[in-house]
Amino acid sequence: MNAVEILALIFAIAVILKMLMILISRKSWEGFAKWMYKKPALLFIIELILAILVFYFLIVKGGLAITTIMACVLLGALLTGMSFAFFTKELSPMISKIMKANVLKKAWFLMLIWLALVIWVLIALF
Repeated sequence: MNAVEILALIFAIAVILKMLMILISRKSWEGFAKWMYKKPALLFIIELILAILVFYFLIVKGGLAITTIMACVLLGALLTGMSFAFFTKELSPMISKIMKANVLKKAWFLMLIWLALVIWVLIALF
């Protein structure tokens, strides 16, 4: 197995474990999710490190182009959006609350990452 296949295998196992956990005990999944989000700064740093590692393996070891990676990100975003589509009533107040907060103050670094990736894609395409 190459690096990209190993990443896909890890992701597949994680998805199966999550589904099983939700099917067997929703309370357990809820507790796990709440525990993970208790320290958002730490969670962000861990996820940033993992994202950098995955990105490295995709670009360097997997030999994927940034355009291919971002097309896969689009697929993931659409699947995530489909998941949220069933919870619009619950999400609506949260969206309003987030938009009233200073989004740029909290998410400036993430927005810079997205901007860098988008510029990279545009350079690759044109």
